[in-house]
Amino acid sequence: MPETRAWRERPPFRIGEVEVRPASNEIVVAGTVVRLKPRLMDVLLRLAAAPGEVVSRETLLAEAWPRRMVNDDVLSRAIADLRSTLRDDAREARFIETLPKVGYRLIAAVSPIEEAAITVALPRPREHRHWIAAAAAGALAAVVLLYLLRPATVAPPDRDELTRQLANAEPFSSDVDLEIAPRFSPDGARIAFAAGVGRRSLIVLKEVRTGARTTLGDPGDLNLSPVFFPHGKRLAFYRRTPAGDCEIVAYDLATHVRERLVDCTRRPQPRFDLSPDGKTLAYVGVVRPEFPAGLVARSLANGDERVLTTPEPDSGDDLFPRFSPDSVRIAFFRGNDSHRELWMLDIANPERAKAAGSPRGLVYGAAWLGTQGPLLVAADWLGQRSLNVFDPLGGGASSVGARGARFPDADRAGNVVYENAIYSANLFMIEPGAPQAAPRELWASTRYTNQAEYSPDGARVLFVSNRDGIAGIYVAAVDGKPERLPLPDDYVYLRPHWSHDGTAIYAIRASRREDGGRVQQAIRIGVADGKVEVLARLGDNVFDVRQTSDGKQWIVGELTGNTARLLRHDRLDTPGQRLPLPLASEYQVAGGRLAFQQPQLSGLTLCELATLKCEPLQLPIGEANRFDWLLTADAVWYLALGSPNELVRYDLGKRDVGWRGAFAPNALGLSIAVRPDGGAVLVAREAAPAIDLMYAPRR
Repeated sequence: MPETRAWRERPPFRIGEVEVRPASNEIVVAGTVVRLKPRLMDVLLRLAAAPGEVVSRETLLAEAWPRRMVNDDVLSRAIADLRSTLRDDAREARFIETLPKVGYRLIAAVSPIEEAAITVALPRPREHRHWIAAAAAGALAAVVLLYLLRPATVAPPDRDELTRQLANAEPFSSDVDLEIAPRFSPDGARIAFAAGVGRRSLIVLKEVRTGARTTLGDPGDLNLSPVFFPHGKRLAFYRRTPAGDCEIVAYDLATHVRERLVDCTRRPQPRFDLSPDGKTLAYVGVVRPEFPAGLVARSLANGDERVLTTPEPDSGDDLFPRFSPDSVRIAFFRGNDSHRELWMLDIANPERAKAAGSPRGLVYGAAWLGTQGPLLVAADWLGQRSLNVFDPLGGGASSVGARGARFPDADRAGNVVYENAIYSANLFMIEPGAPQAAPRELWASTRYTNQAEYSPDGARVLFVSNRDGIAGIYVAAVDGKPERLPLPDDYVYLRPHWSHDGTAIYAIRASRREDGGRVQQAIRIGVADGKVEVLARLGDNVFDVRQTSDGKQWIVGELTGNTARLLRHDRLDTPGQRLPLPLASEYQVAGGRLAFQQPQLSGLTLCELATLKCEPLQLPIGEANRFDWLLTADAVWYLALGSPNELVRYDLGKRDVGWRGAFAPNALGLSIAVRPDGGAVLVAREAAPAIDLMYAPRR
């Protein structure tokens, strides 16, 4: 694999008729010297390091951006800019060829050139520099004047304009530390965000125009989620000390005086919001013991608090509140993990809060683009995490790009800032019987892999991954190459499970409709031929389908809110029998048993399928590790949260812990798979994320 250092040390060379000068980031096109941005030169040099060979998008992202702080949209823009500079045409390429869903290939000939043949760019006469500088100063003054005279608010962009705007996003801050939770100042001149690693972070204020930075907050604390007050002279942010004390504070930027707004009584979460009129603070906190978190409004005039929402146990938490620009409404998200949807409430009548009709999925905050909307939502609604436009009045969601985006913000002029978060997770195999053996990484990718399951004979593994773009289902032998099942791209696939004999895979396909509807159907996929059968009799609201070990029955979860009612089917083309069991937030089937977890409760309930005789298992499994457990024929494997975390095997025969391992899962979603003989375990492990900020100005 070519090394970046070798690219930069390469002497000038020629690509077709174009001279390339790596050391100075210049190319010569038709006798004109053009200065490239360093990153564009890196992309060009990486392609030229392997002329005629296909370079995957993943490879370009990993090698041209060594810290992988960009997404596919930025790479696409870089290729487009290179083509424009090279006077190339994607439809009739002479330099860079696109191979859809694969990568790019440099098709022009690469050859050395003699030093004497290099075109020399003559310097401009010294006297010309005066008027050039004057013109630049005049242009800058004009830009500043336009900035100062811009309207307080402008009409929100339409979808196509926003797509183009986000395609031209540029890095705003990309330090080694994680940079999260960006928010504009009221005038749009500054962006506040948190920067840090682990349990320590500071608040950073950065000027949009000059890049000047200042920091605030105690260095030993965790300082998060800054939000400006309406006049821009104070800042509110979340603060947690090493001792565990927490608060939301107001900080005066001139006097540096800090004032407590919210204490730790309700255990407030970091993501909160201030109303644009400066009267109300809305935060997420404990509203009822043993119930999901709800929204609380605090008057900044007198400190009075009132509870806005009280979600039921099967509804999930209410998160990420954002006030509308007129301070009248709050948008927030309700649900559990991958089943969150957008809700709205009027601050004057919070009891009328209702779902906005959005899709459901993993969500990462929203920003209002106008008083009535639309909202810019970071979510995986349409197959991959990106920014989506959602109309709260008429419904309908559509992706506008910025893959990898989280927690966007927009100023009154329509400029957008967001987190560009790069997450990767892979599967690692460990052998409980060989404690000295190092964990072995399987099918490594720079994307996200989880939801693994061994086949009944232990020879193959299926898993879900977005390594090739939109998440799909893969099957592989442990030492073989993973093969993606040929499923239609217009659905999201999740929760795959082997049939009892290993000839088929049961899975859920979720619609990617833009009208806000959500259809989740069960499907059966033939492993040999890839044929997909829709199990239509199970309905359009299926949570999961698991076949019993003898192949005679299926336990089907039917969604109700963010939980599932459980049904037993002797055949999948006839109605099932409702099991007399509570609603479950997660369930598993193995060895003639059913284990399930109830929302907001700790522990599992274990039932014999033949008799439905049930008993509680007092295991430390709750909302925090609801996906991190697995029922096998003779044990329950689970993630034991602690310091450090552990992977634990609980023996069902002895009713005792039989094994502990320090190499524990930490990825999102179903994260443990065990070979039927118990000799190997797969855990999904997430690498440290890389999070930078991107800025997309509205032109």
